[in-house]
Amino acid sequence: MVLVPVSSLSRIARQALAFAEELSRRVVAVHVATDTAQAEELRREWPEVAGELPLVIIESPYRLLLSPLLAYVDALRETHPDDTLVVVVLPEFVPSFWWDNLLHNQTALRLKAALLYRPGVVVTSFPYLLR
Repeated sequence: MVLVPVSSLSRIARQALAFAEELSRRVVAVHVATDTAQAEELRREWPEVAGELPLVIIESPYRLLLSPLLAYVDALRETHPDDTLVVVVLPEFVPSFWWDNLLHNQTALRLKAALLYRPGVVVTSFPYLLR
């Protein structure tokens, strides 16, 4: 199974989903909802852009991102023990200048570090060059 965390239907998210569909027929997009209005808008626009691709929206009332996503990955591993791997495709912005990395990609870096020691979980980056 391949998971793609998405915050919106941006170009990078759509390209990461297309990449994930090349890897597997079992792709799930995951959105951690810290804003219910944004989550509803994503849910409404999703069928037009992503078609039949499943979207899981995880409610996070305390505006947390990492712990709800990690809990979802752990739950997937428990409910699908026969799956060899869960692949997490992380869409990441690659800024034009190295110093811009201080502002971008911190969430992806924290997520990679958190998933590093989870058995059966593989993390891959999907870079998107900012110009």
